[in-house]
Amino acid sequence: MSKPRAEAEHDSDEHETEKMSRILGSSVAELAESSEHADYAKYGYHHVYLANIESIPEITRHFFDAGYLLEMVTCQDRRDDAGTMRLVYTFNHLAHLDRHLVHADVAADAEAPSITSLYQAADWFEREVYDMYGVRFSGHPNLKRILLPEDADFYALRKDFGRIEDAPQES
Repeated sequence: MSKPRAEAEHDSDEHETEKMSRILGSSVAELAESSEHADYAKYGYHHVYLANIESIPEITRHFFDAGYLLEMVTCQDRRDDAGTMRLVYTFNHLAHLDRHLVHADVAADAEAPSITSLYQAADWFEREVYDMYGVRFSGHPNLKRILLPEDADFYALRKDFGRIEDAPQES
């Protein structure tokens, strides 16, 4: 007995999605330092990559060309244990659930390449990362503070911001 037409089309779409994900994943994996499949039910991502910061524009181009949207760009302060800041990018597809997580380390005093030329939403994401963590993005069209005052001399989400042991002691 054959499947109803709608169910058969759904199965075909599912296979096409898996095929596209594999092709995209292998293209990005070739550019990344490491790549692994992840358990979506456990981690919320299907693929996780660690990339060199210089490869981010090319990796981003692969996602953009395949129709993926940029969900977010954020940062982790890893200066204490790794001596770097880690940029975190997530990409997903609107037509099918296929989430990719890309990590890229950058020295705290270095610049990361901007991806605003591909994803306009990166404008605000990168400005927020700059404002909260101090990571600068080369090629960003308007890199300035977005949440804190322009004259703020701190980065509020760095681990060393507002530590009690750095507070003035009362005598």
